[in-house]
Amino acid sequence: MPSREGRSALAAACASLTFKRQPIWTGLLTNRFCAAFRHLGLHRSGDIMAEPVTICICTYRRPSLFETLASIEQLRLRNVDVVGVLVVDNDLADGLRSEVAERAGSYRFPLRYCHAPAQNISIARNAALDGVETRWAAFIDDDEVASPDWLEELYAAAEGAEAVIGQSVAQYGPALPGWAARCDFHSNRITGRVDNAYTSNALLDVDFLRRKNIRFREELGRTGGEDTLLFRQLAESGGRIVYRPESVVYEEVPPTRASMTWVFRRMYRAGQTHGLLSREYDAKAFSRLGLTAGAKALASAAMTLATLPGTDASRRWAARSALHLGALSYRVRPTILEEYGVAAVGEPRK
Repeated sequence: MPSREGRSALAAACASLTFKRQPIWTGLLTNRFCAAFRHLGLHRSGDIMAEPVTICICTYRRPSLFETLASIEQLRLRNVDVVGVLVVDNDLADGLRSEVAERAGSYRFPLRYCHAPAQNISIARNAALDGVETRWAAFIDDDEVASPDWLEELYAAAEGAEAVIGQSVAQYGPALPGWAARCDFHSNRITGRVDNAYTSNALLDVDFLRRKNIRFREELGRTGGEDTLLFRQLAESGGRIVYRPESVVYEEVPPTRASMTWVFRRMYRAGQTHGLLSREYDAKAFSRLGLTAGAKALASAAMTLATLPGTDASRRWAARSALHLGALSYRVRPTILEEYGVAAVGEPRK
């Protein structure tokens, strides 16, 4: 349910609706209809009642933020009412505040700025959750652009769910090596268990998260994996997660990430996150992790050589080997690689 402030705003908005002159009995039915939708937390949009949603973008020194904002202005909306776009700035300085304020003057939706100066993505995402006054919050990264039906497609799968996940499709420019697009290590899609999810394209039931006291863990704010852990917590608390691949956002891959070194680090850290999840939610699997991860790492390394180094198949096996090595390393020493330290301007954290 919306907060008390949100319910008040919804009631005021609904009360302000005007109707053509009509018989008294019709007005009574209309009032009851309007009250019912106020109770559900819905807004009126055109001829239908639309669900209020806040869009959240956490950012850190990325000029591409304004491309993200521009794509949101192009959304096609029918069942969703975007009541606000919240930009959470994770940089130490608030230099972005004036730029967002200038853009807000002519922006399609109400645009707000929040300064969360910690250089910790978990703190930024928690600040976004705290700033939301609607039941639903949609998350998109500051280096992504939304397809026109992105948000409608997410909401189309929201009934009975506490989270809906779309796909993030990587875009590879002509200057990047050919293997990058063929192997496609950079896209985010769910291919296994649905709670192995991410926030780069997500619709979250904020009311559910608050009731269950689920937050992004701050100790993972520089390592990554904080979103994966949040979705596991959500599932363990009885929340339902739905994968909606029809909801698409696009991410342009920069040259600095089109290297196997970047892929190895990302996969190694993902393996460490898997180790953390096993330790917290599957003690039996964690007790065997040294054996299982070690065996898989050896098998993947062997396949890396067998499929001829430099080929696409070999690169995929090498990435899997890094994943299993990360899980093995966490079993031996439960720490996670810090991916997101202080980043250079133009190549922020992800």
